[in-house]
Amino acid sequence: MNKWWDGYSWRMIQTNFREIDMENIDAVSYAKDLKEFGATLVLLNAAGITASYDSNLPFQPNSEYLNGDSLNKIIEECHKQGIKVIARTDFSKIQYSVYEKNPDWAYRTREGKIVNYNGYVHTCLNGGYQQEYMFEILQEVLTTHEFDGLFCNMSGFLVVDYSYKYHGPCHCENCQRKFKEQYGLELPEKDDPRSSVYKKYMIFKKDCEKEHTERLRRLVKDISPDIAINGLDYIRGESNTDIGRANWQYSASSNSRVISGPDRNRPTDNASVGFMGFRYRHTSVSPALMELRQWQNLANAGSLSMYIMGRLDNHLDTSGLEATKKVFQFHQKHEKLYSNLVSMAKGVVVRNASLYQSDSEVFGWIRALTESHIPFDEIRISELNDLSQLDGKEFVVLGDIKFLSDQQVKLFDDFAANGGTVIATGETGLFNNHFEARNGMALNCLGIEHVKENKSDLLSSIFKISEAEKDLFPRCNNTPLIAPGPNLVLVEPKENAKKYLQLIPEHPFGPPEICYYNEVIQEPGIIMSEYHKGRGVYIPWKIGSFYREQGYQNTLNIMQDILFSLCGIEEIAPNLTPMVEVNMVKDKDNDKQMIQFVNNSGCFANSYFSPVPIHNISLRLKDVKESAQIETLRGGKVEYRFEDGYLNINLDVLKDYDAIVLS
Repeated sequence: MNKWWDGYSWRMIQTNFREIDMENIDAVSYAKDLKEFGATLVLLNAAGITASYDSNLPFQPNSEYLNGDSLNKIIEECHKQGIKVIARTDFSKIQYSVYEKNPDWAYRTREGKIVNYNGYVHTCLNGGYQQEYMFEILQEVLTTHEFDGLFCNMSGFLVVDYSYKYHGPCHCENCQRKFKEQYGLELPEKDDPRSSVYKKYMIFKKDCEKEHTERLRRLVKDISPDIAINGLDYIRGESNTDIGRANWQYSASSNSRVISGPDRNRPTDNASVGFMGFRYRHTSVSPALMELRQWQNLANAGSLSMYIMGRLDNHLDTSGLEATKKVFQFHQKHEKLYSNLVSMAKGVVVRNASLYQSDSEVFGWIRALTESHIPFDEIRISELNDLSQLDGKEFVVLGDIKFLSDQQVKLFDDFAANGGTVIATGETGLFNNHFEARNGMALNCLGIEHVKENKSDLLSSIFKISEAEKDLFPRCNNTPLIAPGPNLVLVEPKENAKKYLQLIPEHPFGPPEICYYNEVIQEPGIIMSEYHKGRGVYIPWKIGSFYREQGYQNTLNIMQDILFSLCGIEEIAPNLTPMVEVNMVKDKDNDKQMIQFVNNSGCFANSYFSPVPIHNISLRLKDVKESAQIETLRGGKVEYRFEDGYLNINLDVLKDYDAIVLS
């Protein structure tokens, strides 16, 4: 039976209430503001740290500012405007007065200390508050209010505070007891992936979180099966910034792809965060960035989401609101077109398990594929367990995906055996899903006999493309020396594997008078192995990381030659600037197809400006149905012709976003 969120036109605004926002809130105005903006959902504060209603529970503190309209009145008025309401809860902290009466609810450092941040004490997932009392709070708030969904903020095991101070794994009595019972060991002192104890602790945390999530699901669905739960019925992510953290220009595109999946079979709520960071919650990021994120959300998930502090009517920095509203209202106008789409991409980038984990190797591949105009999907490794999930795909990128289960190893080998191409880099598959080292390379399709050494201290080593290899690497003809960065897995390829590039080992890089090399050794930089009907391509260094962190054309050239020349991926836009993102989707139920363009040219260094118009965009596309009608959604003019099974198409100008609809 379908639920309300199935196929719902998702335009979310999170108004993260401060306590004072309930002082004078007018429910009618609040709901009308959301409606006028174009929202179809709102996420607002309900319970946990502070209740936005009159709670009858002794350890659920009520806000001191409940002088405006009630939470029930706000929900009622939103529903009148056709807006679904999601309850925001936060059980990661309790007020100090609550802690004083329940000290066993708190997170504890190794020294037994609590984390008290501005009078709010961190709690532990295994403590009585999150194991018992939060369920009483949820029972109360969800049975006394007609919420449509639930979001629990900052779930899991937190080890840092809002100032990013690291406190280490929780050492409360409950964590110590449970870990000792399960493993007979003391808790690790710090997060250290090299430690055998910490590897067990990672499994311990995962098990605790899984059990807790299942209890949460049962409680909420017993109250009402029509309450959508974040992480189960829909998934929330964030495209955000913070002071001192590098910007990620494809954050919204990537998050949306990961969350929605190729089939877009679950609602995607990737929130564009409208402030600079924790310390500057009242100051907006650049309007152009707010707009760009929404176009990226739209192109890759067909949904929109924005997160601000306070309410729309009292939000002082409105600079990012109009830019966001423009995209909301465009989606509102065309929402039927975006409600039933699936990806047409032939490639997949596999992501590590955490949506919030910064991953240079994977991010570098996302950059290279995007800037080469190769449409692709993204799937978290934790969700990839069946070969059918790769149906219709031609290549998979495993960017230093260290931890693979035996089942996943077989899945990727089977994918290659059936005709696919597996591209793997770095330490992919050198560890199992229990974080234990394997004896050698797990993936047979990569053509590796054994691993000789894993190095992480290279300084001046570079790879050289030989004269005999130049035709295979045409983009590198003028740049035949490839910088790999510090990491290299030295391997012995199997006899029938093809080896490309040779290694120039460590040599002097100063003073200039002695900056030359005398040796080139047969240590390959790329190994390609035919595997039944398909192939494996192994790059034993972190090529994606080097591109993400340094961004040189040298690295992009070799990545593009690997993709287009070695792997045979078809180029659809060889003359298009790398600053345009291209993807292709189709309607699940009919022949309608859509080619989407996002103009990323406004991204300059660490700033975001309005994009520069891009003129005369030409594409050559296969697997596109001859159409009776071709139109654009943002005013661009299209010329096209079908020839030899290809659609040759030209878009006269791209301003911010456009979509070519073929029907």
